[in-house]
Amino acid sequence: MKNLIFFLPSFSNYGAGNSILRLCKILDKKDYQISIISLGKNFQKSILKKIGCKIFEINSNNVFRSMKLIIPLVNKIYEAKMEKNIFISSIHHANVFSIIFLRTIKNLKIIGIERTDISELLIFNNLFNYIKNLLIYFLVKIYYKKADLIISNSISGKNDLIKLCKTTVLNIPSPSFLSLKYKKPVKKIRKLKIISVGRLSKEKGYDIIIKALSKLQTKDFSLTILGDGPEKENLKTMIKDYNLQKKIKLVGFKRNTSKYYKKANLFINASHFEGFPNAVVEAISHNLPVICSNSKGGIREILLNGRGGDLFRVNDSNQLLKKITSYYRDPKKLNKKLILSRNNIMKYSISEHVKKYQNIFNNI
Repeated sequence: MKNLIFFLPSFSNYGAGNSILRLCKILDKKDYQISIISLGKNFQKSILKKIGCKIFEINSNNVFRSMKLIIPLVNKIYEAKMEKNIFISSIHHANVFSIIFLRTIKNLKIIGIERTDISELLIFNNLFNYIKNLLIYFLVKIYYKKADLIISNSISGKNDLIKLCKTTVLNIPSPSFLSLKYKKPVKKIRKLKIISVGRLSKEKGYDIIIKALSKLQTKDFSLTILGDGPEKENLKTMIKDYNLQKKIKLVGFKRNTSKYYKKANLFINASHFEGFPNAVVEAISHNLPVICSNSKGGIREILLNGRGGDLFRVNDSNQLLKKITSYYRDPKKLNKKLILSRNNIMKYSISEHVKKYQNIFNNI
């Protein structure tokens, strides 16, 4: 039996948290003992417990300071009798400090997973963030080569890390969908039924989608946004300012997203930057055409550099408006792209993801 210890500072219902949950659900508990460490509340705690995972919530919001609690905890979870003890951390700062502080534990294998392009660290809002991000960027360059393995969930992220760290990086896409769903493509659109899914935060660019829709000539449209987050009230205010309360609905986080995808006829992602956006793959798996910002990360990989879906300039609501209008007037072009993207996404299935991780756990 192998002893897996996952460390994710902020264990939410989105992104990395969702990916770890999907992996842990399928891993055979006869072969793996699984422990999960988070800082503060683990939002997937009840489900993870039901599938046999041990959950540890540390009362801290700072990765560096929490290491004085994580080190003895890992030593406690560590079991010499196990075939292997493997520590898997996610996100750059957690990866760096895990490598620095846990490297001395004998026979503990350390895997760092990078879920966004490392160049995201070069985006900052103020002097404090600039200094903090630059320090982490420098530590990544030094310490990633000291891990047993570094994994990136996008090819773009992998290439950036290889260039920065001069070390081997493996690409494993996020576990994004269970199976392809079939829905007849829309040949003529009477009403645009748009969906967007993800955490309500600034970098997700929901304001760009709202601005674009406020200028749309046809008023026969709706937008459903699935997700919660810090920008919720700001988005509510913006929707009200544009008098779009009857057109745009914030429905909150939904664990079962399938019924919402089925009702829609267009998916939009307007992120300023992304790691590997599961929601885009989920939309394609539900036979939904997609329009996405041309951001760094996995977007271009998923959409075959624009051959599998439409791309618009990051933060450009006018170009997004043109893409939406073009699809509304004639959906044929985007529907053809959808065929290509559906053929491309099979490698992003949950089953393929689990196979790749099982291979790593067996051979590391």
